Amino acid sequence: MEGKLLPTYILHSRPYQEDKLLLQLLLPEQGRLTAVIRRRNGKQYRALQPFQLYTVSLVGRSSLQTVKQFEEQAPAYPFQGKVLYSGLYINELICRLWPTDHASDYLFAHYQLALATLAQVQQHAELLEPCLRQFEFALLAELGVLPDWHVDANLQPINPEHYYQYRPEQGFVRASPDLTSSQQSKSVAESIILGKQLLAIAQADWQSADNLLAAKQLSRQFLAPLLGNKPLASRALFRQLAQIKPASASS
Repeated sequence: MEGKLLPTYILHSRPYQEDKLLLQLLLPEQGRLTAVIRRRNGKQYRALQPFQLYTVSLVGRSSLQTVKQFEEQAPAYPFQGKVLYSGLYINELICRLWPTDHASDYLFAHYQLALATLAQVQQHAELLEPCLRQFEFALLAELGVLPDWHVDANLQPINPEHYYQYRPEQGFVRASPDLTSSQQSKSVAESIILGKQLLAIAQADWQSADNLLAAKQLSRQFLAPLLGNKPLASRALFRQLAQIKPASASS
């Protein structure tokens, strides 16, 4: 890989030492890499930003590599408001969950698809929730931790008419429909999913608002043990946005 120009996106950057930046990069096949780039006053490194396709040449054999060449390949997506926060949320998920130098055949393509979909959200707001769920599940699948949507914990086919509950390290277990009653706690009731919704999510069927809500609840259950107790900074931005425009918050 040394000396070869590769497509890349910047997931995150921060100052490093006196005259450098520490970059979290996403590349095809290589996955997420950490690299150092020297600050310059010239045009080439004036505005390194997320959601923009670059090509990069890296040198070094340690886990912290050095940028030798960095070139813009396309304009940055002009995300704003909830779309911008959604993009930052996706970037943060990768930085938090994807191991450094862990190869991936498809993560880069999933990321590009998510950015392209986010670009359409300004005109088609209904695409935002499906975009986020689709990327979350794709990331979890690449990490090898997404449960099989089609079978339960006992490897029995999901029955469209039965209710299920997700349990970490087990998968989907049969649940009583009584658990969805108002007598149960809200958290318990929300964790009960009808089989036909699981099968719809497996087919990326986002036509139903109930399917989208079930997918959101499940994604949070899947992500919680991976993220641990440290809150996502991007979710704080969504909460701030919700205080201004209650109907706009997502993630």
